[in-house]
Amino acid sequence: MALALEIRCAVKASLSDEWSVEHIGRYQPGPEEGDRVMSAARRIVGDGLPLSIQVDADIPIGKGLGSSAAASVAGIAAALRLTGEEASPDRVYRQSVELEGHADNVAAAVYGGLALVPAEGLPLRLPIHPALQVVIAVPAHHLPTEHARSVIAPTHPHDRVLRSLSRISALTAGLITGDPALLGAAHGDEIHEQAREGISPEVAGLIDVAKGSGALHAARSGAGPSVIAICTADSREKVVDAFAAVDVEVLTPHLASTGLV
Repeated sequence: MALALEIRCAVKASLSDEWSVEHIGRYQPGPEEGDRVMSAARRIVGDGLPLSIQVDADIPIGKGLGSSAAASVAGIAAALRLTGEEASPDRVYRQSVELEGHADNVAAAVYGGLALVPAEGLPLRLPIHPALQVVIAVPAHHLPTEHARSVIAPTHPHDRVLRSLSRISALTAGLITGDPALLGAAHGDEIHEQAREGISPEVAGLIDVAKGSGALHAARSGAGPSVIAICTADSREKVVDAFAAVDVEVLTPHLASTGLV
């Protein structure tokens, strides 16, 4: 599953004599990170049809907030539309998954809302309780997804997997119903949060800060190191103030009911 947030990557593309990309948004990829938007567009149209691309992104890069998936989706959709090709959500989803390699963030970027990727077929939209809001703590350092994945064990004990399935069930039901007990029962991931404690040790402290300030649930966002806190209107400002007090960037995006537009 993935939850779409109202932080976006906007792309404009035009035909050109040579390939070029200009980033005008607050968040821009470093030279060592490559340009996901341009590589996605280039994959669609090929080297023989150069494009001039402008990117305005308000998604922090390398922070576990789906910037790579959003860039791929935006780049592919812009290239398809410019060349007169169909850019339906289902087509963009399939092509973005081929490029991105994991479907959860792509599903949220394309379809919006709380997106469930089934074992077979296209993503499904799940309802999310209207009282739930999010607050994001964004630490200063980057955590490349490849590095974050590399520390995850390839196999896990049976009892750990069972506990993880229980947490996923509680999280899913909690997001749908807004039940505090269910959301509380979802905490404590053992497969990816514990394994990544050594490469982003501040995450555990941020989770404690959020829960201590009234968040119903708090967890590593994607690969991290950002932390997402699930709150209600009553606790949201307390969580915002608590995150701000520990000197991290704080985002308070709305939940995005739409993805690709």
